[in-house]
Amino acid sequence: MTVTSIRDAWAEVQKIFPTRYEHDANRSERAGYPIYYSTASDVNAWISDLGNRLEVNLPDGKSVDIWIQSPVEATATSNSTEGTEDTGSATREERRETAKRIQRLAYFYTVEYVGQLDNKKREDAAVKEMQAAETEGGEIKCMVLTAENNARVAMGSITDCIAAVNILVNMEEDVDDWMIAGINAMLDKVRVTQGIPFDLSTAICGVLGAQYR
Repeated sequence: MTVTSIRDAWAEVQKIFPTRYEHDANRSERAGYPIYYSTASDVNAWISDLGNRLEVNLPDGKSVDIWIQSPVEATATSNSTEGTEDTGSATREERRETAKRIQRLAYFYTVEYVGQLDNKKREDAAVKEMQAAETEGGEIKCMVLTAENNARVAMGSITDCIAAVNILVNMEEDVDDWMIAGINAMLDKVRVTQGIPFDLSTAICGVLGAQYR
């Protein structure tokens, strides 16, 4: 479904969404984009605001994409597809929208990175406190420290996202449509499962062949 304004897109949502909905701050932070969840406790349905489209996820597991295009863009898209041959290369618009999604993913990793830096400060303080309380011949204590390594992993994910975005926005880099499809399939899957693995960014770079560019 395609509409020509944000207002029209939300009007279509009202027609098909089964309940009232509200912005869910926690889910939005985890996903990296706005999510509006059903206010009914027994209804598992939500709306993902992905910028150029609203994805309406219904209780039966089906989803409806409501694409948003200005009248000029809609006409240009229609005209450009007439009499053209599929070359297998991703369009500029496909690359731009995919880059936006990866930027939102980078935001999620950045939030996690900052959180782990705060955790490291608390761990360092706890270690100093433990060391200060040590007595000769006393009980041996140990502590498992995780924040520093977790921060390093998060930074690696951020770096991968930056590399992927740089490839997508550089039109001199060859990007095939199957690459775009694969990346978006992965992003869609983790959005549905509501869990973002830290190796997702590495997988995206793998699809783009970032290590060979």
